[in-house]
Amino acid sequence: MTVAIASLSARAVDRWLSFEAGVPLLLILGSALTAPLLAVGSLTLTGDRMLGLGAVAVTIGLVLRRRLHWTPIHSALVVFVGVQLVTTALNATAWPRGLRFVTVYGLGFACFCVAAECARSVDGRRRFTACWIAVGAAIGVVGTVVAMWANLSQQLVWGTGIAQALFFDPEKPRLVFACKVTFGEWNLLSSFLLVPFALGLWLWRRESDAGPGPWRLLAPLAALVLGLSFGFTRAAWLATGGIIALWWWATRPRRPQLAALASILALAFLLELAAVGIEPFESRVVGPITTGVDWNVAGRIAISRATIASWLTRPVLGHGAGSITRLSVVLPDGRRIDKIWNGNLVLFVLHDSGVLGLAALAGFGVAVWRRGARAVARGGDGAGPNLAAPLLVVGGALCFAYQFTHALWLMYPYVYLGLLTAATDDGAPRA
Repeated sequence: MTVAIASLSARAVDRWLSFEAGVPLLLILGSALTAPLLAVGSLTLTGDRMLGLGAVAVTIGLVLRRRLHWTPIHSALVVFVGVQLVTTALNATAWPRGLRFVTVYGLGFACFCVAAECARSVDGRRRFTACWIAVGAAIGVVGTVVAMWANLSQQLVWGTGIAQALFFDPEKPRLVFACKVTFGEWNLLSSFLLVPFALGLWLWRRESDAGPGPWRLLAPLAALVLGLSFGFTRAAWLATGGIIALWWWATRPRRPQLAALASILALAFLLELAAVGIEPFESRVVGPITTGVDWNVAGRIAISRATIASWLTRPVLGHGAGSITRLSVVLPDGRRIDKIWNGNLVLFVLHDSGVLGLAALAGFGVAVWRRGARAVARGGDGAGPNLAAPLLVVGGALCFAYQFTHALWLMYPYVYLGLLTAATDDGAPRA
């Protein structure tokens, strides 16, 4: 059996090496397919988890051939994944389903390893960056089209979901449709688009001294902004503003670029205004500020209270992977939700793996920050763009967005971390 697995993994590595130029595109496309594809028994398969299964075979082959380049970030992530496995195993008697749920962390680690390996070279990082910007722009265009179509026709179409119902007309409420394209939720699509948006901004500024060439990034950036706009995710909107502010502070872009970016933002707002009107903006942004009441936040607070109360019954080890779905809660409007899902990353980890898991997550964050900060201080080597700064900035943006809707069980955060690890590697790049 061991020989068969080793042989299969070796063949997987050989195929990966022969297709190495296309691996970044495969990783990014696969990690963007988070919507359910098919169900096999009680298991629901998604494109990104199928990608994770393939990445496991490749990672095993890399280990057997001693091709896997190890870094402190690898070690920190192994500790975090290991804690999830151990705490889930210790809770298996009370929560046996956790043994199935916890496997997603192994899939994520495999995607991380493959991404970090194929992004070690300068060319690999260039391919990764180009692919993520291209895929993100394509998703942004498709998402904008389907969201406008759904909002103008007031009909649910493929790639959209109902983000809000405006009950100003009791007989015919106005529905607000957000784009989610190949993602299970529009919140997750929005956080996915933050990565190429930050990369595009920094590359746009870096190449500005080369003449008119960088304006080719204007169209992808516009598509990304439109996708973020029609994702109707307030956390992503705030994160986008933070990314833009840090980009301006760190790079001091030229006035034409600032004017172009302002025009893109204005275009996105006008298209959103034409498709859904001003009411969603007033009810989701202005209303909560002026009235002090936000039903979405109130619901999240109720879920968080139920999560904390459950965690306190087993604070050190938690209740096991996915155990949050055992809880139910009554929302402030009287609705009862069974099998809740806490989108807050910190509370989710705390409930699943306790203080031990949260400490492992914090240690991982420190390891990433230290390497990223050193890479930013070190600057580029002239052979290619220094991606450490935008990737570190978007990491902070994702940490903020994940306090509302995390993506810990999806593959794209691990692919992003693989690219960040390669970009902050202070060793000689692989040829």
